[in-house]
Amino acid sequence: MKDPIQTLKLALQNEKKAREKAEALLLHRTSELLEVKEALQKKTIEFDGVFQNILDSFVLMDIMGNVIKMNDAAVKLFGYDIKKEDLNVVNIIYKEDFEYAMNSFAKLIEDGSFENYEARVYTKTKEVKWVQINSSLIYNEEGRIIAAQGIVRDITQSKKDTTIFDEQQEQLAAIVDNSLAGIVLAEDRNIIKTNQAFQKFTQYSEEELLGVPVENLSYQEAHEESQMYYDQMVAGEIDRYDLTERYKRKDGTYFLSETNVTAIRDSSGAVKYQLAFVQDVTEKHKRHLMLSTLNNLTRSFIGKLNIHDIAWEIANVIARDLEFEDCVVYLVNNENKVLEQIAGYGAKVDENKEIIDKIFIPFGRGIVGNIAETGKAALIHDTSKDERYVVDDKRRYSEITVPIIVDGNVIGVIDSENSAKSFFTKEHLRLLKNVADLVSIQLTNAANLERTIEAESQNKELLDNLQRSNKELHDFAHIVSHDLKSPLRSINALISWFQEDYEEVLDDNATETFDKLNNKLEQMDALIDGILRYSSVSDKNIITVQNVGIKDILEDIQTILYIPDHIKFVYPENLPVIQADKTRIKQVFQNLISNAINYVDKKDGKIEVTFEEQEKFWKFSVEDNGVGIAKNYHDKIFKIFQTLNEKGKSTGIGLSIVKKIIELYNGEIYVESEENIGTKFFFTIRK
Repeated sequence: MKDPIQTLKLALQNEKKAREKAEALLLHRTSELLEVKEALQKKTIEFDGVFQNILDSFVLMDIMGNVIKMNDAAVKLFGYDIKKEDLNVVNIIYKEDFEYAMNSFAKLIEDGSFENYEARVYTKTKEVKWVQINSSLIYNEEGRIIAAQGIVRDITQSKKDTTIFDEQQEQLAAIVDNSLAGIVLAEDRNIIKTNQAFQKFTQYSEEELLGVPVENLSYQEAHEESQMYYDQMVAGEIDRYDLTERYKRKDGTYFLSETNVTAIRDSSGAVKYQLAFVQDVTEKHKRHLMLSTLNNLTRSFIGKLNIHDIAWEIANVIARDLEFEDCVVYLVNNENKVLEQIAGYGAKVDENKEIIDKIFIPFGRGIVGNIAETGKAALIHDTSKDERYVVDDKRRYSEITVPIIVDGNVIGVIDSENSAKSFFTKEHLRLLKNVADLVSIQLTNAANLERTIEAESQNKELLDNLQRSNKELHDFAHIVSHDLKSPLRSINALISWFQEDYEEVLDDNATETFDKLNNKLEQMDALIDGILRYSSVSDKNIITVQNVGIKDILEDIQTILYIPDHIKFVYPENLPVIQADKTRIKQVFQNLISNAINYVDKKDGKIEVTFEEQEKFWKFSVEDNGVGIAKNYHDKIFKIFQTLNEKGKSTGIGLSIVKKIIELYNGEIYVESEENIGTKFFFTIRK
């Protein structure tokens, strides 16, 4: 048995050792804790520094929404300082966003975080701010939610900028979509965006046009030119180009377009997109063609006194200029009651200008026979629905037929057909009616001239006078027809078209104005007839001598001739007053200026009249920057019926008349010209 005292002593010794060991461990732990505390205090200071220097607002709140910590940025944003006053986030939620905020908070509790939450809040001063919040929950060691923290960014200005941008984008989209011009955005010449106007032009939807190569919508004839311009654009040589081309519609028809293409380049200068503005100029082009056709026919009729010659001019000029598939002129044989084809164009005419399988149509048969019988023009949009239609070589669905009437009797019929339905328009019908009227006038004048010549030939005493005056009468008749009758008829046609187009909107004042215009045209027609009678006077000794203001002459000419907008017409203010016959001097300037207008081919055209006073003469010049005349033709142009124009736009009379008038005043006329540079006519008139 152990000694109890010894046992107790041993226990005390063990206790002492344990206590010493515990004290040593405690001392060590205490030292560690002090080090941890110092490190914690250092980290806390660092955290506070980082916390306060965060650019965005930082907010820490308990689960009841009470803010327990916020940095300086948050104080500045909200206007609250929790060191001085309490703040609960519920109180700053914008009233209209309250439900949205509660739902978002519920999502935060469920998911533990959310990102890019956007809402409106009130500041202390009740200012409304847009904020974006990224938030997360804070848990204790037991996994219980003890707080929530969030980074708050002020996006008020960004929201305003976005709203402005969206509004501007909507405005721009509205402008683009409501633009009358077609707009196409392409990348590598493949369509990526179009507006409503272009979709309407082509009859395709936006989805159908997406990704389509631009050249697939246009006709082959413009592809080479378009590719050339595009290559120059890619090479950096040009930034834009203009092109006139035909675009295909979904229904197989086409429209004529004036297209402007602009390059949109990236920061490196490479072409990223092509922006095209497309104008439908089909109707404008058609009207121009019809007016041009009317003028061309008027000029081509000069000197032609029988229906056969006139008929060939009608068929060829109309079909060629208006791009008709065919055009046929029929002559009425009243004795046999049939119509004979006497001129044509297209598939019905061979290379020798002979009609293939010429047909004779009885009165009343087919549309042509019906028109010959009734004397009323017809415009048929679908011949399959017209029981009068008779198939010739093949069925064509559109037809336009106009009678030629002289002294109340139908003497001929102008007829044209087209394979497409609704090809011909009311404008085409008006044009053919005007052509028929011109034929009637021309044939009436020819008959009158024939009767006049016959009557004069029967009078032996007047035969010598007739021989002397006949050439001048013929020449001057050309002047009247070429320079006065042609624009007069064009004006009459334009007025007629305008009154018909706008009949429903013209008020009494407008109607009265048009009546006055028609009266003036009648007066001008009477004046022309008077001039024609006056043309028989060829003796220069009885020419009227009067004060003629050249400036007044040019101002009158400006009201008679159509000078396009792209041509600038200039002359000095101090033009002289000369002693001469006003009508003849006016004819000289009018012919020279009219020729200049016809041959100016530059985008920025110019016609200039100048003068120089010499000892015994006035010297004038008319200069243009047109196509010019080759030197070996400078003498030829002054000879009657000589023309350099191969397309029939000039009769070759005007300059010969000018030369003759100048010679009446003992003057001379000559030309200086260079091809593609311009032409300058000089002439002198004795004082």
